[in-house]
Amino acid sequence: MTREVPLLVELAWRCLECHRYGRCGKCTESGFCPVVEAARTRIRAWRRYRSVFGWRR
Repeated sequence: MTREVPLLVELAWRCLECHRYGRCGKCTESGFCPVVEAARTRIRAWRRYRSVFGWRR
């Protein structure tokens, strides 16, 4: 049985990967991007949920 990562978490990881090598239109000159912050927050929340409730079958 494979354990699936939720779609929104997978998209958050892809967002971080894209921002590693480039910028989007919302990135500021200082390097801050609200899209990246939202992606990081989503991943942290998913990890917190997973650590409390564990993997569900």
